[in-house]
Amino acid sequence: MLAALAAILVVPGVSGFGAAGGSVAGAGSAAPAVPEGPVVLVGTTGVRWSDLKAPVDGVGDELAGAEPAEPPLAPYLAGLLDDAGLADRRGADAAGLALTTGAAARCPAGGWLALSAGGLAESAPAPRAACEEPAVEPAAGQDTQAVVAGWADWQALQRGSAYGARLGRLGDALDGMCTTAVGAGAAVAVARADGSVGRYADDVGPEAFECPVTVIDAGSALLAHDEIDRADAEDLRAERVAAVDAEVRRVLAEVPEDATVVVADLANQRERGPRLGIGLVLRPAGPDGAGPRYLTSSATRTTGVARAGDLPATLLAAAGLAAADGIEDTPLLAGADRPASGTETIDALADLTERDHERRAAYSVLVEGGFWAALALAGLCWWAAARGRASGARAAAVGAALFLSAVPVAGFLASLTGWWRFPLPGLALGAAVVAIAGLLAGLAALVPARRTWARPGFLAGVTFVVLTVDGLASTVLNRAAPLGAAPSYGARFYGFGNPTFCVYAVAGLVLAAALAQWLVSRGRRGLAATAVAGVGLVAVIVDVLPQFGADLGGGPALVPAFAVLGIAAYGGRLRVRRIVAVTAGGAVLVAAIGVADWLRPAAQRSHLGRFVADVIEGEAWSLLARKAAYAARSVLAGPSVWVTVLLLLAVALVLFTPVLGRRLEPAWSVAACSAWPLLRPAVAAIWLVAVIGSLINDFGLRIGMICLVVAVPLLTLTVLGVAGRTGDRTGQGAAGPAVDRAALGK
Repeated sequence: MLAALAAILVVPGVSGFGAAGGSVAGAGSAAPAVPEGPVVLVGTTGVRWSDLKAPVDGVGDELAGAEPAEPPLAPYLAGLLDDAGLADRRGADAAGLALTTGAAARCPAGGWLALSAGGLAESAPAPRAACEEPAVEPAAGQDTQAVVAGWADWQALQRGSAYGARLGRLGDALDGMCTTAVGAGAAVAVARADGSVGRYADDVGPEAFECPVTVIDAGSALLAHDEIDRADAEDLRAERVAAVDAEVRRVLAEVPEDATVVVADLANQRERGPRLGIGLVLRPAGPDGAGPRYLTSSATRTTGVARAGDLPATLLAAAGLAAADGIEDTPLLAGADRPASGTETIDALADLTERDHERRAAYSVLVEGGFWAALALAGLCWWAAARGRASGARAAAVGAALFLSAVPVAGFLASLTGWWRFPLPGLALGAAVVAIAGLLAGLAALVPARRTWARPGFLAGVTFVVLTVDGLASTVLNRAAPLGAAPSYGARFYGFGNPTFCVYAVAGLVLAAALAQWLVSRGRRGLAATAVAGVGLVAVIVDVLPQFGADLGGGPALVPAFAVLGIAAYGGRLRVRRIVAVTAGGAVLVAAIGVADWLRPAAQRSHLGRFVADVIEGEAWSLLARKAAYAARSVLAGPSVWVTVLLLLAVALVLFTPVLGRRLEPAWSVAACSAWPLLRPAVAAIWLVAVIGSLINDFGLRIGMICLVVAVPLLTLTVLGVAGRTGDRTGQGAAGPAVDRAALGK
């Protein structure tokens, strides 16, 4: 199975290698997209890749390959991907740019402020606060032609912000290098820490390009908050996109032949959700005759995806300067060849955003819907058992438990279908998940139920194997899965995100418990503990190492969880001090991996190594404070999180309070733990993952909730298996005597 899945994942066109949204191998060693030399950054706001697509009337016309009814909203920008519209340049290298989100995206100026700070920066004190438009005031000085109006107010805003941004980082890094700003937004980007701008012009002219670095504000297509709901909002936006398109055309007509041009959108329409902005690099045609490429960066490791946050390092590298403190050394890189057709490239990059939005909608169904469906099934089974209902409905309940247990891995395997290429991608994704989950449930039903742990172990094993192979294959499945990282939202671009970690951790623990129980039933406790350690080692390697899952918060939860299960499999006693010691060991292990990643060249580091660098440079505390605030706010996420807290507390009472636990534990739990003696330690291990993960990750209590989404159907399947057995009235399953609470340190 491992070999078959691995073979599938490396088939071109299936895996996504070399295609927009696919993984990038060796991103840290790729060539810079912007060579050292004169560079011109043309910034816009509110222009998205769909504005470069020619509209098609409907799904039927799209299927038939009909010609567009009208030109795109931004025809000049679209043309840059074919012949650049300029005789001396090749078609543009291209990427979707992940833009600022959250509090940093409250106002259009947030994109320009982020360039200035080399990271996220506050642009307004509250979500509905009035936005200040960038403006400049003339200044007379030997090395100053303008100052940014209201600069002190923006600086004061950062002092009360969780971002802890320091405005003027880029300008200070360029100080001493001749740099020209054209337009107010550009002035914000290159202003020094005091808000001053050395060279400034209101409009493009020959003198604008006398410096090695030129930054130009080409206008905005964004609508004001009070314009969003106007009847003519779409027409108004179309006019503004056309105006920006015309301005870019006018600017590029003035750019010197030897300059590299970067066209980048910097801000989303906040009311419409995050979308990837346009990112283009136009280089002078070289003698090598190389074709146009997708852009990427070492921060995203994704073909055709970069960040607006990569632009400061790009400008500094083009100017021959090292990345300054506080600015990530992640310049734009030249990735895989893109299609020669501009239309195909535009379609592929526009589809990335649409795919992300479909995935986010499916995420809500799989997580929220899966949570309540799992609890409803478990509750119905409990209710039926308490009232001695006939077992006629048991087969249906088993089928439902099998299906729900298979849904998480089906969400990842659905990526192999290329669901986003269908005219109705949301429907295609849903159908793929249902079909794959049904197939896996059918296969699991063929597994003999004589051993209580067999079917849960099988489904957990399939899940663990699939995600292990995916982690080793650059998380190909994650990149299109509902529970995988979505680049449009900017939080994570590669590796295992928090939802994937939850699925992987729970599946690994249930698989390890099933394997260990099989060995314990044969009197091989030492081998059982070794099996748990082996599964745990694989899980830690795949989840934590930078070249695979790159999950900073996974190790401190995985290590103690597998240690608890391994000690129980060996027959040892678990004490609180042992759990604390092992948890500390997990934290030390992750820290060591982070330091090892930090020792690599800056361009090759994952976010683990960059975090260590932030700690060393004193820049990490604002990040930690912001993540802690995110985690704390998860308490307000709604009923599903509140129920999660209650369930985790109830499980803690049953597991860790000897007298009260015996009174609270239902009969079906006692029977299940008797038939599968390692079930109780497995539940304790899952509880540790849920609690530790919730405490140390910015995802907060949603970690615990998703752990329950995966664990509850598997545990329900176990209980149903015990209830369906005949001739076993003693409370002792085929595996032998039950593990008592002493194994958990009671």
